[in-house]
Amino acid sequence: MNTGEFLRSLREKNNLTLKELADKSGVGPSTISDIETGTSTNPRMGTLKKLADALDVSVNDFFNDSENKTSSISKELTSKDYKDISKDLDNIMKKLDNQEDGPLYFDGDELDDENRELFKDALEFALKTIKVRNKEKYTPKKYKK
Repeated sequence: MNTGEFLRSLREKNNLTLKELADKSGVGPSTISDIETGTSTNPRMGTLKKLADALDVSVNDFFNDSENKTSSISKELTSKDYKDISKDLDNIMKKLDNQEDGPLYFDGDELDDENRELFKDALEFALKTIKVRNKEKYTPKKYKK
């Protein structure tokens, strides 16, 4: 399921029209329509964040493919894995918040709070994906189910 199909299914599941979702999210109805129809194949992260907030889902949910990466990741990670990821994510974000390596910039501008949150969500998804790939790559065959 691509981003547009996912957005449409969420909107319909919540019994919202394009106009209602536009009013709730602050994203224009034509932009929402373009995403749903596939005319806009690469919507901005800020737009997806507004839509995700309005639909009460995570931005990461928009990046699932037809194999439903998030649920397959959830099935392969243990509670210890989640604790490790959370600990790593907290350490990284603390370093960024304390500006230990300097402020965080993108395209010449310092990240604002909304973009920091998007960055954190993307980083968390990346850490989970890496953890699963490393488990597949480094787990000896005799321990694989």
